[in-house]
Amino acid sequence: MSDLTEDELWSLHQASINNGDFRVLKLATNNVTGIYDYEEQKPYWLLSEFPSNTWHIEIKDNSKTFTRTIDWSAVSFADNSLLTDQRHIPLLNAFKYWITATDNPRENGGKFKKGVSVNFSIQLITALINAILIHGESIQLAKLHFSALSEDFLMSLMVRLGSLGTLNGLYDYNNKVRETLLKHISIISDNEAEEFKDKYPFCARTLLPEEMPLGLSVTQRVKACCWLNSIGYYQGEVKSKKSKTGISIRNHHQGNSAILHNFIYDGQIIPVNSKGISTFEELKLNEKVEDKEFKSIPCTEDITGEMSETLIENYITALKLLNTVNGRDDTSQYFPTIMTSITCSRIREHVKLKKKGRFKTLPPQLVFNLIKNCYEFIQKYQDSIFSSVQSVLAEGLTKSTGKNSNKDFFQHKSPKHDPNIPSTERGAWTNTGALLLICDKLQNLGVDRLSIPGTEEDVFEKRRNNKSLFDLYNVLIGSIQTLTGVIMAKRIDELITLKPHHNLSPNIDPSSEKGKKTVYELVASLKKSGSGGEHGQNSSIARPIPRSFALIIWKLEQFNQGLIKANLTKSSLSLFNNIDPVKLKIGQVNVRSYNSHLNAVCDYFELPVVIFGNDEHRRYYVRQHQLRRFFAMVFFWSKGFDGLDTLRWMLGHTDLEHLYRYITESETGAVLNGIKASYIIDAMDKNKLDNMQELVEKLAERYGVNNANISLSTITDATDDYEDTSEYKTIPHIEELKKQEKLESQVLELLEDGIISLEPEFFTIEQDGQKVNDFSLTLQINEIG
Repeated sequence: MSDLTEDELWSLHQASINNGDFRVLKLATNNVTGIYDYEEQKPYWLLSEFPSNTWHIEIKDNSKTFTRTIDWSAVSFADNSLLTDQRHIPLLNAFKYWITATDNPRENGGKFKKGVSVNFSIQLITALINAILIHGESIQLAKLHFSALSEDFLMSLMVRLGSLGTLNGLYDYNNKVRETLLKHISIISDNEAEEFKDKYPFCARTLLPEEMPLGLSVTQRVKACCWLNSIGYYQGEVKSKKSKTGISIRNHHQGNSAILHNFIYDGQIIPVNSKGISTFEELKLNEKVEDKEFKSIPCTEDITGEMSETLIENYITALKLLNTVNGRDDTSQYFPTIMTSITCSRIREHVKLKKKGRFKTLPPQLVFNLIKNCYEFIQKYQDSIFSSVQSVLAEGLTKSTGKNSNKDFFQHKSPKHDPNIPSTERGAWTNTGALLLICDKLQNLGVDRLSIPGTEEDVFEKRRNNKSLFDLYNVLIGSIQTLTGVIMAKRIDELITLKPHHNLSPNIDPSSEKGKKTVYELVASLKKSGSGGEHGQNSSIARPIPRSFALIIWKLEQFNQGLIKANLTKSSLSLFNNIDPVKLKIGQVNVRSYNSHLNAVCDYFELPVVIFGNDEHRRYYVRQHQLRRFFAMVFFWSKGFDGLDTLRWMLGHTDLEHLYRYITESETGAVLNGIKASYIIDAMDKNKLDNMQELVEKLAERYGVNNANISLSTITDATDDYEDTSEYKTIPHIEELKKQEKLESQVLELLEDGIISLEPEFFTIEQDGQKVNDFSLTLQINEIG
């Protein structure tokens, strides 16, 4: 079969159709694709036997491994029967085939999914199975299995999902938590509650309305916390070498969502990993020690549970894989037509879906200033910080951490005991000898210690005053992450997996004579692409970068290679790495430490703050999904700001028309519309565009408001365009932001519906004897039907 030519294969295809016999064509297709070799009862990732009551799953995708356990026997019904009982086997098999269909190429258009996609699909299907189990009494699931499964039941689930999200739409989590708490607080006396409040006064604090999804009064909240404490909600297991079991129990005053989740759903659903479930602000016993100076301004469009249209489509695809059970003798059956009308457009008739998981657009001047500050910081201090850190780590590892290894330390009983003298050799060296290895440039800057504990008074002010070497390292890595995130415009999971070295193409020193004449690219693994199946691989993408930025990456890679060669790493490295200030070793970042580096940058450069309803100050902390929009922001907002020379230079003096073509090809329409909406709102008060009155009339007509009410004193105006943080006259209030966001959302709807459009018009002018490419932005009001 493998020797057949293209013409012979086409003739075979035609003959099969004419004869109505596809056996040979099936063999030929399978020889090329292997899709008929898929064993639906034994996919490569299912380590258990199909009939087993407990499934162990291991999915590999390049260097990542996803493991999960599905305990079918954990599910029981109201009549106390188990899902694994003999009479429920048809329903159980239907659930099982539904999950194995995730990777069946015959159910997925002939394609093998990548491991990460298989894992995601199993996650969605597990959530749908649990939703059917939770709400199954309405269709007598325990008695009738799928025979009563109806279009109305499924549409109800999907509408709930669309309006409330997975946790509350499918699992009804907040309602169940509230019901559980109100049921059990009756056993808590007023005296118990008062004693508990005296011990943990934080639980009775004033909260913002959006921080109270459970809607408990202060009295109810205190009693709820008291009862939760009695069931171990404020405790968590941690690994411990000192414990015989390897596990010890520690207080967890933020709450342990796993305890509450298991208490509520025990026996009702397939047990799921509850790590991703956030704890309730209402139920916390103390303030969490953060690695940032202020709480974050929420970076998503809102805090409701509304789902994006994309995620709803993913759920619909996962739901329709249930069709795999139809026609099987060993599964419960339902009428196949019930799936026909489960579509995004029909769900949208009942609930307003977000077009995409839209993130708030950061104030453009804020981003521009941040990029400028990061670039200048790197240029000034990259070499000094890297050389000092490497010297300190190398010398530090030669110092003993053994008990009482410091010869100048005296025991507590000794009259010569000094509590300020560390007991270990390394501790004493950290306070003295380590500082001698820090270069003069950094010492003159203010560095007088290796690190500052997060609990120390005025810690963030001290970090801004450059007191700590390791904190400067965090700012440096965060600055490089920021520039990389901007230029590569990649997802965070793609950035944290960049290699410790050899990311540049070609791999040549950009400061060398040859390097100065070289065009560089940064190579990254591209998620959600490449080949799928058991041996799937990600494809890679190379993006052109300015030589100045290539030199920054080259120096970081040389630093990483030096660490590896000197054995100063505690694990394998990535391009961006995190210092352990205690062990004096460096290891690769994860999402949390990657974001921690970004936090360090935002606090160091003092990004703007906003006042919330209870006079609480919150800061803009940037995230990678916001930085990905940078190129589009540069294009639209460059018409309104001066001082973009550094940014244009970083972009390699990109021709504006070529840049816009690149933006429209690489960004989705939703992202571009979001940036356009943000620009239009700013232009509304500054009168930067024609046709603004027509826009106001369209908004008034569509949303039924008076023209005079459509105005906005923008946040950019309120903070003087963020040009000089030392000259703030006004800190904007959250209500101003909300007003801006509401109006921005309305303009966004007009853009998405084609009622208005904002497009550039390019032209060439002569300036100082040279032809210069420029553009103007035109707001067009369109008449629709």
